[in-house]
Amino acid sequence: MDFNFAKNNQVLCSIHPTDTSYRSATILADYLKKITHLNFSLDSNEKLSHQVIFKTSNAYGHNGFAYYTVQSTDHTELIFEAENEQAFVYAIYDFLERLVGCRYFTPDIDFIPTCPNLSVELNHYSYIPPIEYREIYYKAFENKAFAEKHKAAQSKVHEGWGFWCHSFQELLPSKEYFEAHPEYFALLNGERHPQGEPCLSNPEVQKIMIENLKKFMDEKPDCLYWSVSQNDDNNYCQCEHCKKLDDYDESPMGSVLNFVNKVANSYPDKVISTLSYWYTRKPPKHTRPAKNVHIMTCNIEANRGLPIAIDPTSKESKEELEFWASISENVSLWDYNIQFRNLVSPFPNLRTLAPNMQFFVKNNVKLLFSQCNREIGGEWSDLRGYLLAKLAWDPYCDINMHLEDFCKGYYQEGAPFILEYIKTIHDAQEKHNHRLDIFGNPEDAKKTFLTKKLFKYYVELFDKAKASVAYDEDLLLRVQVAALPIDYAGIYLKYGTSKQQLERIARFAKVARKCQLHMVEEWKITVDQFVTDALSQLDL
Repeated sequence: MDFNFAKNNQVLCSIHPTDTSYRSATILADYLKKITHLNFSLDSNEKLSHQVIFKTSNAYGHNGFAYYTVQSTDHTELIFEAENEQAFVYAIYDFLERLVGCRYFTPDIDFIPTCPNLSVELNHYSYIPPIEYREIYYKAFENKAFAEKHKAAQSKVHEGWGFWCHSFQELLPSKEYFEAHPEYFALLNGERHPQGEPCLSNPEVQKIMIENLKKFMDEKPDCLYWSVSQNDDNNYCQCEHCKKLDDYDESPMGSVLNFVNKVANSYPDKVISTLSYWYTRKPPKHTRPAKNVHIMTCNIEANRGLPIAIDPTSKESKEELEFWASISENVSLWDYNIQFRNLVSPFPNLRTLAPNMQFFVKNNVKLLFSQCNREIGGEWSDLRGYLLAKLAWDPYCDINMHLEDFCKGYYQEGAPFILEYIKTIHDAQEKHNHRLDIFGNPEDAKKTFLTKKLFKYYVELFDKAKASVAYDEDLLLRVQVAALPIDYAGIYLKYGTSKQQLERIARFAKVARKCQLHMVEEWKITVDQFVTDALSQLDL
């Protein structure tokens, strides 16, 4: 059924929001104005021939929604259904993308079509995402509006979370309790330690931590997720009672999960998350998570060159997730998607993103934290973030279509050359079955996807891409930024003559500073240091 927004320079639809949907209605009116150059008012008493209606419904969970058209006697209704304000906002952005043709490439770059006679053909559409919480940890997703456009949580803020992780010290601060009660803390080698984990088998510790958590919850009543989890260390309690629990479960997760289950039983209306991390990586043999307990596990060791489900070297990560899925309907996952030791280096893992996400969903992952670059930029930061967001929302989407759609919209005339580069480097990666380690470097790929021959071809492709968009300064910068990983690899591997290396270093420095790239290695190496070191090693 057709729904008409505007025709012949005339508004044909009225928008009628509720209090819950007012923000989403405002977003819709704003985009309609950009598309048609006409003003669409809200709360109008005027009933036009086409009407946008918002209805609150709990049929689609916290994140899902539906939109569809209904023909009445004298008008046509476009109805949006959702449970809450956030889901209504997701529905509007989804509608504008799927049916109107809007695209949200970066926080600063949208594609908004111009259509003075705007009409859409719409059947009933509804969707409930299988992953309930989706956070893409790229700098761009710290922008709330951009995150919402991709139906993701605002990054770094950890929307909806009271505690994110490592909360035991918050719930039992040693500076407050240790002096009077050292027995509240871990027994290690016969001594109690203030920096150790809590003694989780101690009934007084359990009572205090549960009461302290209530105080935090009262301060943030709207937060659904609370991480009740170990500190970032290996100092777990080895007292007689904790050890008995751990021995029974053949893992230190035994004492942790027994305690976390008690917390979860005290707060059945909240989601209690705990870590499967460091000393708790081995799942318990007997104890099972309470219904509202989410296990947050991580796959830091997994190879990124093959899908985790079929990669023999990722067997441990695969089996760990499968085990938690077998005993819990709610698994949280801390996933890793870039090369942290060389943030700008080529890291051809785009073809593993979809099969990995599908594997996660099959194994009950309901909360996803996709860790990428916490700094500005990095290899494919815009593209990879875009694809991860699409997959986190719909793991079975046509990811190749989204890849091409992004490149054609974002790089425009440069897209054919960039798509050829992506294809070539991934083909080379697959041909050699090269392990992609998140702590690797270009040297590892010198005989696979970064050979001198392939490197030369990559340079040629990016030179053509740059030439194709040289008429536009903004487009040229986008392509130059996409080419930074090849320059980085060339500098790192010292490919070419001294003159070529000097030109490459100068080009890398200029583009990196122009796009505000700051770090080339997480936490450690800045662009300025990298450039200085590279110049000092030149044989001029």
